[in-house]
Amino acid sequence: MSKLAVLECRILQILQPLYQTARFRIVILGQICQILSKLPAAVCFGMKIGRQGQAKGRKTMIPTIRNGLEAASHNLSVVSHNIANAGSNGYKKSRADFYDTYGVGLGSLPGIDLGQGARTDGPRRQHSQGSLKATASELDLAVSGLGMFVTTKADDANPVVFTRDGSMRLEDDGRVVTWDGRSLIDSEGQPIFIPVQRENANGERQLLTAVNISLRGDIRAVYGSEVPNTSTAPSEIVEVGTIALVRFNNVAGLKAIGSGQFVTTEKSGLPNFGTAGEENFGDIQSGNLEMSNINMTDELTKMMQAQQAYSASSRLLQAAVDMSKRLIG
Repeated sequence: MSKLAVLECRILQILQPLYQTARFRIVILGQICQILSKLPAAVCFGMKIGRQGQAKGRKTMIPTIRNGLEAASHNLSVVSHNIANAGSNGYKKSRADFYDTYGVGLGSLPGIDLGQGARTDGPRRQHSQGSLKATASELDLAVSGLGMFVTTKADDANPVVFTRDGSMRLEDDGRVVTWDGRSLIDSEGQPIFIPVQRENANGERQLLTAVNISLRGDIRAVYGSEVPNTSTAPSEIVEVGTIALVRFNNVAGLKAIGSGQFVTTEKSGLPNFGTAGEENFGDIQSGNLEMSNINMTDELTKMMQAQQAYSASSRLLQAAVDMSKRLIG
């Protein structure tokens, strides 16, 4: 055994007590993985495969353990993000997918495959329908079925974004906007305006008293006299416009930018514009908000599975450390 290998194993023995403490656990795991990955195969329990004693390749257990730790940690991150957003309006949960990996160029015999753990292809978002929650605001909107709202903000890095979060409000200038000031777009591609006051044919000033939004997204504003019971003119209903919806051929290809908002990518393709109730678009439910599509029971089950996988990989790493100490005496 080379002097370098002996020195690295001695360093490993020094790090061993720190590994037992919770504070340094993750840091030491990474350091141990880096050290052991550089050791000769004989020290790291290398496995030689070949015919008539001729070495065809070698395989250590350390990269496999490291992949297992990284996969379990990634799964915990995805589950944690889902649980944290269980109460976010219109949030769409993500799923961690994993695939088995095998070494390349190891010279394995036919039928003998030496696995190297798992890899992840990144979290995949699931755009299934969330449950609807009734509210007291006419401008709280939810899409029941396919479709997303279109919002715009000229001075933003992403001027046009798409969302399922329909928690809208009315600004003083009459714009219908999201919580961060993005204007809701109508079927003509223009921001929706609902004036808070107007003058009727008699020159009397009327104030906005109600907003009615149909299942098709048609907006009607109701105006009444500024001073109740002093005008002979009845309340007037004004047609404002129709809320636009969009859908995508590959909605899973959208890129999330936070706050329940998405932008297009090459994978998602261009948006298909329409209105509620037409061309496979869903209905717009006024006075409702779509909740997240998180199932807390499923997420907690995934969390326990990820914790068990991480714990098992940690035990394997501990076993690797113990075996290396025995080899070097």
